[in-house]
Formats: sequence, structure tokens, C-alpha cells
Amino acid sequence: MADTGSGANDSTYAALTDKTRIRILFALADQYGDAWSAEWPSFSELRERVGVDDTSRFSYHLDELQDDFVRKVDGTYRPRVAALEIVSTIRAGTYDGDTVAVDQQQTDYECPSCEEALVASYRHHQLYVGCPSHGAAIAYPTPPRALADRTLEDVIDLSFRKHACDVRLFRNDVCPHCWGAAGFSFPRDSVPDSYLLDDVAYATAKCDTCWVSYPIPIAQTVLGHPAVETLYSTHELGPTDAQIGPHNLARISEVALPDSKSPAARINVELRADSLVLELDESCHVTDWQR
Repeated sequence: MADTGSGANDSTYAALTDKTRIRILFALADQYGDAWSAEWPSFSELRERVGVDDTSRFSYHLDELQDDFVRKVDGTYRPRVAALEIVSTIRAGTYDGDTVAVDQQQTDYECPSCEEALVASYRHHQLYVGCPSHGAAIAYPTPPRALADRTLEDVIDLSFRKHACDVRLFRNDVCPHCWGAAGFSFPRDSVPDSYLLDDVAYATAKCDTCWVSYPIPIAQTVLGHPAVETLYSTHELGPTDAQIGPHNLARISEVALPDSKSPAARINVELRADSLVLELDESCHVTDWQR
């Protein structure tokens, strides 16, 4: 087996191959909210909730989940964080096949190159927004659960808001997916040909541990900064507007890369009659700003 870099071994993954064990994890996760005011379930209580009559069979499966996913404390059973993460991922639909798909729909946003309406679609667990003639604006990982009881327009807004939170974590050197060390670097010399924004300075968001690595306009590396959020809120705009459409940070900002190391980049945002200047170091940490 290939090295995962996480210390996991074959037995860890094998413990998740039985439906009864997954049902045990679900039962413990469902108890999580009540367990702080009530007790965690005992062996017999947990067996009853899972619906297994055979005591020996249930004991075997429960033993297989300890110690990686379940802890036994004073005769009761509690889920570890790994168990909660597994349940959340399953319920998000991440492990499902391509059971959810949404055909292309026009959005209210225009392509900056040809002013044609951008279209959005959902397939392969990805939200796509782009121009029929000029390619993709975004391809954002989105689990099927995000589409439950939501319109595609809602999912677009949700995804951009989520990405703004991700960017804020990257700017604080944390990967939003695996919690590893991560951050920004620039300049980036090349981006995919399908990207809509020409003549824009790009940075790279990258995690040192997991799979995350993608280009992002330097102007958008300040997403989620309080000064940026206040500026957009003043004009009744939000995180989605800061990433796509006429008020996209990458379209309304001038990015200067001075020869000196301090600052490494200066972003001048012009939003309607307001302006905001932010100074960044070489890792896109905001070192100073002023309006």
C-alpha cells in the first residue's frame, strides 16, 4: 500500500468496509448533540440503536472500530473525530457516484471577454461556471448535499462564500481541507488557457500536505479580510460579488509588484466611489491597509 503520510494502515481502512460498522458510526454521530447533557450509549444501548440482535457479532464489529474510530470510556462508547468526519463526508454525498447532475443554466453574470452570459452546471461533484465561448471561470468542488433543497443560484453563492472562507484560512497558513501547513505564493507565470481573466497577476494557493493547489488572482487573496468585507458590505455586495461579475476584485483592482521586498504587492481596490489599498508580503499576508 502506498504511503498516505497520515500514519494510517491497512487495518484502519478495513474497519470501514462493513455496513454494520458504518451504522455504528452513524448511531454515535447522531448521539453527539445529546451526549453533552445525557450519557453516551452503553454496549447494549448502542447495539439496540444499530439494530443488531447477535451480541457476539455486534461485539466483533465494535471491537474492529476501536481505537481508530471509537473510544470506550467508563462503559460507554464515544466517536473519535475520525468517525465524525467519515459520517459527515458520507452524508455530504462525497462518496456517492454521479447521482446528481444539473444541466447548464444561464446566470446573471457576464463574461468579461465577450459579455455573453456565463452558464453554470453541476456534474462529477463539481460546480462549473464559465463562458460557452471562453471556458471556465471556476470549477469548485461541491458535494451533492449542497444541492439538497437549494437552487443552482443558491449553490453558486454558497460556493463563493465557502471559497472566501477558504482563502482566509490560506492567508493564515492553514489548509481548509486537511488542516496542514498551506499558503499563497506569487507571482505565478502561467494559468490554464480556459481562465477568463487576461492580463491579471496570479498567485498560487497550495497545501504542503494534501492535493490542494490552484491559481488565484493576487487581488482575490485578500478575500475575507475585514477591510474588504466592510468595503463590499457598504455597497450591499458580498463575497460572491468579490469573485465574479462586474465588481470582481480581480477586475476592479490594480496590482503592483514593487521591486522592493516590502511590500511585495500592493492592491488598489476601486469600488464605485470608494478605494481601498492593501499591502501584502510575499506570502500574501496583509501587512497594512488604508481607505
